[in-house]
Amino acid sequence: MTGFHLPPADGDARLARLRLISAQARERYRSIPALAGVADAPPLTEARFAACRVQIAVDDASGEIVGFAATRLLDGLLYLDNISVEADASGRGIGTALLDDVRARAVRVNAPAVTLTTFREPAWNGPWFRRHGFRPMPPERIGPGLRAVTDRQGRTFDPGTRETLWRPA
Repeated sequence: MTGFHLPPADGDARLARLRLISAQARERYRSIPALAGVADAPPLTEARFAACRVQIAVDDASGEIVGFAATRLLDGLLYLDNISVEADASGRGIGTALLDDVRARAVRVNAPAVTLTTFREPAWNGPWFRRHGFRPMPPERIGPGLRAVTDRQGRTFDPGTRETLWRPA
């Protein structure tokens, strides 16, 4: 792969850029009437980033962060809390590289699977993850931590638009 690398994030110095990328990534939802409100949500908080291990993708030419994946252990599995790529960097394989790194981290921390919650549609959500081998997580395998996440999300989003996916590490 060329054009970017995946160094570890270094905390506060990059927080503003990560928050901007998360906000920019949500702008795509504005084009979908049923999900347009997602674009108006506030950027991810410092506390949310602090609760996660953040892996970043940096454009080799500019040195700018162009994407990130934030993960945390949840119920003994690695939960992908957020993955975002700057719109101008979309289509360059950055999301796939970040996702590959997440899967490698799951192996390193002995997590048997990667889990996530996402919208069933649009194409850059559920369908994208399914193309990368993620499948619906059986409800009986969803632990209390992940259940709390889906319950919280259910207060903001129509639960019928959401899905919980997983993939063995």
